Amino acid sequence: MNANDRATIVTLLKAGTSTDAIQQHVSASVGEIAAIAEVEGLTKAHAKNTDTPLPDLDPHMVLALRALAWGENHHTARIRKLASRIAAGLTELAQLQRDAAQIEAAEREVAKLTQTLTQAQNKLRNLKTSGKTGPQAAAAAADVPDDKRQRDEIRSWAREQGMPVSQVGSISKQVMDAWRKHNTAAAVPDQRQAG
Repeated sequence: MNANDRATIVTLLKAGTSTDAIQQHVSASVGEIAAIAEVEGLTKAHAKNTDTPLPDLDPHMVLALRALAWGENHHTARIRKLASRIAAGLTELAQLQRDAAQIEAAEREVAKLTQTLTQAQNKLRNLKTSGKTGPQAAAAAADVPDDKRQRDEIRSWAREQGMPVSQVGSISKQVMDAWRKHNTAAAVPDQRQAG
């Protein structure tokens, strides 16, 4: 029995393949398969003592891996090169899968943190306006426009005026007061022309 046959038997045993099915893929006696199972710790007695379950492997995948191992050790350079390209492709594919999983995990983390940030901003906004009643509460609520485009416009205007303003979050009362004053002054000449 060669090393490739032994490796195939071990892989098939790990996949839970029956002795009869293994004999269809590899020419080995039941005794040889049992001996390999015993040496590798893959008998039913060993399986009862292990805490981690063995993965389910597709028999076609086992055959593909067997062919790859055969190709990597083949005496013909053409077959070895083909096996090497396939192994490199599989390695690259596995790396892409790991990268995609890491990106997906990071995106989930960003979404969770964004949700937490939004909740914290809402909580802060509510705390700043809590205790204010009547006209004060209405004025505080009016301080922050609901429209994102309008908030962006206010921020842009404030930067043009040299006023400090953050990219996100609440806009300071000083900036909002200056914006309202600017808009009121700009609206007065328009009203005079219309009248």
